[in-house]
Amino acid sequence: MEQVEAIGLLARAANTANALVVSDIGSQTVWLHATGDRPEYLYLTGPMGMAAAVALGVALGVPTRPVLAICGDGALAMSLNSLATIADCAPANLTVAVMDNGVYDFTGKIPASARAIAWEKIGMMFPAFCWFEELGFGANLHFTSDRGLGLIRAVVAPSRDAPPKFPLEPAAIHSRFAMALKNDTQL
Repeated sequence: MEQVEAIGLLARAANTANALVVSDIGSQTVWLHATGDRPEYLYLTGPMGMAAAVALGVALGVPTRPVLAICGDGALAMSLNSLATIADCAPANLTVAVMDNGVYDFTGKIPASARAIAWEKIGMMFPAFCWFEELGFGANLHFTSDRGLGLIRAVVAPSRDAPPKFPLEPAAIHSRFAMALKNDTQL
């Protein structure tokens, strides 16, 4: 399964659960956008590796809604310390999904240092760690607080197709995401 397919399955499950989604810069953002754009999607376009940390802030700020962070393995490797902070805060409404393809998809498929990470060992910090395949490739995926803090490892193939152009500007992304949260927060 390619990353775009896995992200599509995650997006469908997130949409069914009325979840907020934060995607990492690069391939996770463009492939999430390609699955169907929603104001509840916070596409990151700045520094690499921030999706998990930003999603933690969203989960803590909006505890009534499920939150999904879609991270690349290379990007998440750049901010592994965010996983320790997430595990310490342990918001039950947060799930972090790592797209594990072993490469930086957007930069010519250069091998990522994340290939050396034992995600299942990191997953021991998360009450609801699982392999994407265990979920029936997303068919059984549910974003609910009764699962507790979750980490999903999706082993995916690097993309065969060139990513589509991403059409949104950062200010517009922020504005519409804030509007989507208007009834959920005191912002």
